[in-house]
Amino acid sequence: MGAGRGAARGAPVSVELSVVIPALNEGASIGELVRRVARRLERLEVPGEILVVDGGSTDGTPRWAAEAGARVLTQPGRGYADALVTGLGAATGRFVLTMDADYSHDPDFVDSLWARRGAADLVVASRYVPGAHAQMPLARKLLSRVLNGVSRWALSLPVRDLSSAYRLYRRAAVETAGLRATHFDVLIELLARLHAAGWRITEVPFHYRPRDQGRSHVAFLRFALAYGRTLARMWTLRNSLESADYDDRAFTSRIPVQRYWQRRRYAIVLGFLGHAERALDIGCGSSKILEALPRAVGFDLNFKPLRFRARTNRLLVNGDMRALPFAGEAFDAVVCSEVLEHVRWDPALFAEMRRVLAPGGTLVVGTPDYGRWQWRWIE
Repeated sequence: MGAGRGAARGAPVSVELSVVIPALNEGASIGELVRRVARRLERLEVPGEILVVDGGSTDGTPRWAAEAGARVLTQPGRGYADALVTGLGAATGRFVLTMDADYSHDPDFVDSLWARRGAADLVVASRYVPGAHAQMPLARKLLSRVLNGVSRWALSLPVRDLSSAYRLYRRAAVETAGLRATHFDVLIELLARLHAAGWRITEVPFHYRPRDQGRSHVAFLRFALAYGRTLARMWTLRNSLESADYDDRAFTSRIPVQRYWQRRRYAIVLGFLGHAERALDIGCGSSKILEALPRAVGFDLNFKPLRFRARTNRLLVNGDMRALPFAGEAFDAVVCSEVLEHVRWDPALFAEMRRVLAPGGTLVVGTPDYGRWQWRWIE
């Protein structure tokens, strides 16, 4: 692909956008699709590459794609998930756009996705947000709506179209290691994992249309079984401490006891802090406590919740509480709530909190009372 007008002659050009197109027996359309995508990138003046991942076509798909200018990869295994992971792994651009090879994804819509690259780490071309349209048979549309609705509710994801394959990823956000999906359920797994890691996701309205020619490669029974397994695994992930928004979600949890406890903790801690101007929340996670204190500093060993909390707070630091990277007496208040029970005892823990706390300041330390049966029941 062209380097764009800003590149110096003879200078190496880094790839800005990789377009990944999984394909299986799409010889009738793949050549023209690759050429149209190439023209879009040229008009956008984006240094890019087009990767067609072939799944064992017998109709000349690899040849037509290569002649149109794409780099053709042969997936080592079978299924959509394997093709997508192969393409994502081979992409070299800072951003990766994935699309279907059957013209159900309009190549001209690349412009709209690219324009939103600064708004999120994953941009989804959505069929189910206001302004979007899905041109599908009624039965398929109802099934898609139900599956997306169930997935969204079960996984508490802020996305309406979890199964859209037309997406723009920030490549740094895509982690394919550990993916276990084998079919189109990989789309749900990728989205859930990105959100659980604290990356931002947004949707743009898209007009979906059925494929122009050829036949669909979706095997519905196989997909249904794979979907069920993936949904169960992602539900476990989303309800574990590994999810970046674990504390934030607990504040609005559907479980009354969990919601009550989080809101009581929130009120108690803020009540102790009063009008402290300089506050430090150690082990802040994604807690709403920090969101209520926009001038406070959030500190956590785990980077994922900090990435999530960056939506509302800017003063965030990643590090170990045994060696706080702050000057002595830097804060009027220090909060360490629901943290100490997760770390091995070390005298440096309290020594460091005391060091950074100004004379007369407030130290708020909270831990679960595991000696009471009520707490064990809540847990």
